[in-house]
Amino acid sequence: MKGKEEVRQDILKVSKELFFENGYRKVTVDEIAAKLSISKKTIYKYYESKQDILISTFEDWKEKLTAEINSVLDKGDISFVEKLKTMMTLIGVGMGRMNSILVSDVQLYFPDLWIKINNYKHEAAFLRFNRLIEEGKEKGHIKKNIDKNLVVALYACAIEKLLDPNFLDNLPDDLRKSLPVYHAEIFDRTLKIIYEGILTEETIQDYNNR
Repeated sequence: MKGKEEVRQDILKVSKELFFENGYRKVTVDEIAAKLSISKKTIYKYYESKQDILISTFEDWKEKLTAEINSVLDKGDISFVEKLKTMMTLIGVGMGRMNSILVSDVQLYFPDLWIKINNYKHEAAFLRFNRLIEEGKEKGHIKKNIDKNLVVALYACAIEKLLDPNFLDNLPDDLRKSLPVYHAEIFDRTLKIIYEGILTEETIQDYNNR
C-alpha cells in the first residue's frame, strides 16, 4: 500500500501532465482521479480544491527544476559546454512544456500565481543564468567584448515575453504566424540566438559537436 507522500506525489505528477497538456479549465478532478484509479474523495484528502492542486503543481515543478539546474551548476567535473547544453535542455523542457492554454488560464484566473511564475523566471535569469555566464567569462568561452549584464537582462526579457501568449497575440500577424507553434521551440531558438552571439567560435564548435 502506498504511503501518503507517495500518493501526494502521484497526484501532482498526473495533474501536471494534464494541466501542461490541456490547460487548467479543461481538466477536472474526476479526470485526475480516473487517471490514478483512485476516488475523487481520496484526492480531496490531500488537496482542498483543483486550484490547490494547480498551485502545488507549480511549486513542485519549480522546486524540481531549480534542484536540477543547481545540481548542474555545482558540478566541478564537467566542462562549461556540458553545463550549457544540459541547462538548455532542462530549461527548455521545463519552461516549454507549459502550453499557451495553461498560461492563458493562469493569467486570466490566477493573476497572483502568474506573478509568482514571472518572479521565478527572473530569479532563474538573474541568479542561475548569471552564474553560468560568469563561469563562461572566467574560462574564456564568452567573447571579451560582451556585456554580461546586458546578456542576462536580454535572457530575462526573452523568457518572460516569448512565453507569454498575450505578448505573442499582440505581435503583427505576419510575425506571429512565422513563429514556432510550441513554446519549447520558441525558447530553444531564442537561446540559440543568444548563445551564438556571445560564445567564442571555438566554444560554438565544441557545443555543436556534442
